[in-house]
Amino acid sequence: MPQSEDRRRFIRIALVGGIAVVSGAVGAASVFFPPHVGGSSGGARRPLAPLLKLGALEKGAPLGLQISLSSRDAWRLRTRQQTVYILRVADGDDAAAFKAMSPICSHAGCEVEYHDADGKFLCACHGAEFDVQGAVTKGPAPRDLDVLGVSIAEHEGKPWLFVDWQEFVTGTPDSTPKGSA
Repeated sequence: MPQSEDRRRFIRIALVGGIAVVSGAVGAASVFFPPHVGGSSGGARRPLAPLLKLGALEKGAPLGLQISLSSRDAWRLRTRQQTVYILRVADGDDAAAFKAMSPICSHAGCEVEYHDADGKFLCACHGAEFDVQGAVTKGPAPRDLDVLGVSIAEHEGKPWLFVDWQEFVTGTPDSTPKGSA
């Protein structure tokens, strides 16, 4: 009988220990492999606007548009709206005719807003100013507004402008994407 009791005790300890090891491994994996925005490790390619709508966009007047960003947090899917500024920099309807800028101030991460009357982007948090192209004209911002990649592709049977959304490290003179070495 004593051998039978020892065997049961061993199996119980092994089972509880196995569960603890698996739980710890899952927790460690979530630290080393965090969820990515849009399910991709680089920027998340998002349809931004029908190209026909942007065809009326004049040079020198940025347009603030909303994109939806999704991230998976364990089993939950979180979605948030994000403003992106689009500027027509050339004639034509190819990607080179447009510039997309992040609205995140390079100083401390506050959102900037474009003011038509002044013709510049203003950061309400610390007073940084940027010209219509996103170049810093008044500090404390250490660099220009970050530029996002754009492309033209078919979406729902029509040409659309896509933006490759990414976030950048703030407070540095270099435009470094978050999560890169």
